Amino acid sequence: MGDIAVDITDRSDGSKARSRILRYDEVFDTFEQHQFSLGFKVSLEIMFHSRMALQEKLEQARAAEPIDEDLVSELAITTDFAQTEHVTQLASLSSLLDAGEITWELLWTIFPPNILVYRYHRLVEQDQVLELRSIKKFKLVSRPSYWQLNCRIVTDDGVKFGFAYEPFQMLIEEFSGTRKIVDLHTYPLSYHSNPADVRAEALSRGRRYTALREPCVMETSGPAMFEKRDSQEEAHVFKFASQGRTIIDPAGFRSFNPNIEFMPDVHRGLSRQELTDEQLIVSTPVAFGFCFGNKKWGAFAMSRLKDVDWDDQAFKDLVLDKSKKMLVRSMVKQHSSKDDEFDDIVKGKGKGIVCLFSGPPGSGKTLTAEAVAELTKRPLYSVSAGDLGIDPETVDKRLSEVLEQSHKWNAVLLLDEADVFLQQRESHDIKRNALVSIFLRQLEYYQGILILTTNQIAQCDAAFESRVHISHEYPDLDETARRQIWEMFLRRLKDVQKGVAIDVTEEDISHLAKIKMNGRKIKNTLNSARIVAKDLGEVFSISHIKLVLGATKSGVHMER
Repeated sequence: MGDIAVDITDRSDGSKARSRILRYDEVFDTFEQHQFSLGFKVSLEIMFHSRMALQEKLEQARAAEPIDEDLVSELAITTDFAQTEHVTQLASLSSLLDAGEITWELLWTIFPPNILVYRYHRLVEQDQVLELRSIKKFKLVSRPSYWQLNCRIVTDDGVKFGFAYEPFQMLIEEFSGTRKIVDLHTYPLSYHSNPADVRAEALSRGRRYTALREPCVMETSGPAMFEKRDSQEEAHVFKFASQGRTIIDPAGFRSFNPNIEFMPDVHRGLSRQELTDEQLIVSTPVAFGFCFGNKKWGAFAMSRLKDVDWDDQAFKDLVLDKSKKMLVRSMVKQHSSKDDEFDDIVKGKGKGIVCLFSGPPGSGKTLTAEAVAELTKRPLYSVSAGDLGIDPETVDKRLSEVLEQSHKWNAVLLLDEADVFLQQRESHDIKRNALVSIFLRQLEYYQGILILTTNQIAQCDAAFESRVHISHEYPDLDETARRQIWEMFLRRLKDVQKGVAIDVTEEDISHLAKIKMNGRKIKNTLNSARIVAKDLGEVFSISHIKLVLGATKSGVHMER
């Protein structure tokens, strides 16, 4: 197969010739642009796919008044050529298509340019519709020959929004005999068993995608994908399980992952507000962003992104000193409202809220941070001191990135195990002094909500103490606090398992409250007991809690 020349004879002033080329261009609509010459080349494949359109143009030309005999003659010759050149293919193709089958050599015949094609995106486990632009055969000696499908999608590349070519290579390797069209990994949408439903779902997904205003917080659960490079600098895309709050931020993704290959570049800009249904249907099936639960950048399946259901009860259920709880609530709510314009003498300084929570594990520090995030309807970005590195240069760079991301995403930043940044500077420990100085310098201009936690605060650096707005030391839980926590988690369990009975009495709770446990152990015990009850098909009761406590009795003691 090759190209043929479509020859237009020149007329007196050239205007009719130009008109003819434009008319042919309406038929051969796969050309986005070409030079207006008195002859141009069209592939035999395009002639084949345009044979019906050519026939229609011929009939229109014959019916026109006055009739253009030259045009009719040219179209008749071209139409006849398009039909006779492919007599052999048409003869065998008809019986194949009737059976829903195709051979490898004739694959090109079912893939005309600009059609919608379907594939199942295995990495994110959802359907995808793309627009086919071209198909090309590669005949090889050292490996199986293949057809390459070049498709485009509508996406946001972090800089522009519009058409981009699908980044994953779509190759159909040579096979013998015939194959069911729907068994191909990619095939024309028209051959799908339910194309109307696939179109409707793709259209709905496209509308949701184009309506996203990045960065925005979503909830996700399920497969996502990212890219890693091996020792040879070869890029490999892998699947990972995403869970929890996720920020959709293509610009941030590109900024922090500049060399990622599976994020395509937009080559033709589009307006989000003016997309046609056909363009919406081929919108990307993934959104680029960062999963707070996994602490991973990735591409997340649009079908699994949900609006966040903020927990308004979380802060109310918090077991915390009443006056301290009121102070925390007032400070973070006012900061979120942006109504209070009190500032430092130097513009941009002192606009953040810094909280320091210290106490033993499971005493409620992280739970308070989670409740603050729910109260302010912000994502919680949790980072440990270990995530930032150990040498001053790395810490400076990484801390700057984290603070920048957190501020851009309007997140509540939780810096866990922050002891190394808080301790009093001493003349003999140059490295620690450098870390504390870096932290204080960057903290000074941070304008978000920052929560620092530590299991045990030693002597705090004086410069840091002056920057803390709220400091609270969490004691070991007493019996009253433990009772409140048992009641709170049981109440939440009832909310989660709506319609499912829970057989735990007030007397049972009183007994449980006497057992020395921290909040995290109480939560884990209840969750394990719930799983056991569900597995046994029994009503959740104190017996399941006792079963779990018995299995972990080395870590619990009765308070006398």
